[in-house]
Amino acid sequence: MQKQAVVWLNDDLLPLSQARVSVDDRGFLYGDGFFETLRAEDGRVFFLAEHLKRLRASAQAFRLSFPAGIPWEKRLQELFAANGLFTGSAAVKILLTRGEAPGLGLPATLSPTLVIYARPYLPPGPEEYATGWPVVVFPERRTTFIGRHKSLNYLFYLAARQYALDQGAREALILEADGSVSEGAATSLVLLLDGRLVSPAAASALPGVTVAVLARSLKRRGKSLEQTPLSLSQVEQADGLWLANSLMGLMPVSSLEGRPLPLSQETSRFLMDCLAAEAIKTG
Repeated sequence: MQKQAVVWLNDDLLPLSQARVSVDDRGFLYGDGFFETLRAEDGRVFFLAEHLKRLRASAQAFRLSFPAGIPWEKRLQELFAANGLFTGSAAVKILLTRGEAPGLGLPATLSPTLVIYARPYLPPGPEEYATGWPVVVFPERRTTFIGRHKSLNYLFYLAARQYALDQGAREALILEADGSVSEGAATSLVLLLDGRLVSPAAASALPGVTVAVLARSLKRRGKSLEQTPLSLSQVEQADGLWLANSLMGLMPVSSLEGRPLPLSQETSRFLMDCLAAEAIKTG
């Protein structure tokens, strides 16, 4: 019989079947909360400090109490042990909501809800990284300051991803209201443009942990990853485009709106090596 999954709910390590959140929790009622998704390999979590820093910053920006004194590493190790995740790849999710707090606006609460869970993760196969993913442009543009936070208000991004799937693609590019390129539905973007590595600077884009780590690794090598506003036409003319997130790392893009994009295997290997070098430093 398969062992039942176990999760952290606040300070309790519980079987998934026993983990319950109130219907009055503002995360359920309003999407009033934030989350982070991390990758682990053989029980080793990548870039935990960077993810927690982003989560804490979002909580502070929205007046949400960030739990103090959490032994994050210890809790994650206990979670992996309980779920048999010390071997292979795992996806870790940390969710923080305002909990139960009546009132309008962003009411103070002394009891935020914290959930930490992990599951096995099957990354894309080598053939996918070699051939890349087809990408389309989501027709609904978006400008919102909430986009700069990994909020539980996630329906827009799910709709964008579903649009991509319906078009036979794997990811959707999101545009700002002015038509400039923002990000992917679940990814940040890295481009090779006129010999420069660049990432879109956009008012509504989430500051990607993977992009920040990649920029740090490139800097160690005397190179840079520039943040600059980008038009869709510039992306279409790129010499390479990669999707970046914490689970899959860097995925090359094979086509945009059905038009092939160059696949630079040499640049892909270099960028992936840069990211892998930073992951090793977290061990």
